[in-house]
Amino acid sequence: MNYIDIILGIILILSAIGGFKNGLIAEVVSLAALILGIWGAIHSSDITTDLLIRYFKLQSDYLNIISFIVTFIVIVILVHIVGNVISKMVDSGLLGITNKLGGLVFGVVRSVLFLSIVLMVFDKIDNDIEIIPKNIKENSRMYEPIRNIAPSIFPFIDIWNENQKPGKLKDVLTA
Repeated sequence: MNYIDIILGIILILSAIGGFKNGLIAEVVSLAALILGIWGAIHSSDITTDLLIRYFKLQSDYLNIISFIVTFIVIVILVHIVGNVISKMVDSGLLGITNKLGGLVFGVVRSVLFLSIVLMVFDKIDNDIEIIPKNIKENSRMYEPIRNIAPSIFPFIDIWNENQKPGKLKDVLTA
């Protein structure tokens, strides 16, 4: 066990605590709010642009960006309101502890997937410019197992990683 394991372990413990505290419904709603907010803003910000022009007489070079942000925020708030109502109903019933335990599991799984992608990107950078010595990563009990989770679930990620030629980042940074 080395400092990489300690850092990854702390992140996973904090994710478990946060997931337990929030519950499964709130954890899923947060992820759904982010996804729906981005999707909705991409597909509906033109409507927001029209409304901002019509009702507020706004004219700006940044109106599309402002519309995207406003649309994203409105969707995220609405999804969170619906999620809070559902979460309160579940917590008041007998499903409260199930919701909390599900949140713990979901929080850890979400963090493991995120960390896996971060570690893959970090590996690409670290192959070009050694930041962490190879023996430290090899002696870590958590680094490789967590790093390999995302490519096993999403094989296209590993293909992306294989197509990157070593040294490209180093060439860019030293140019």
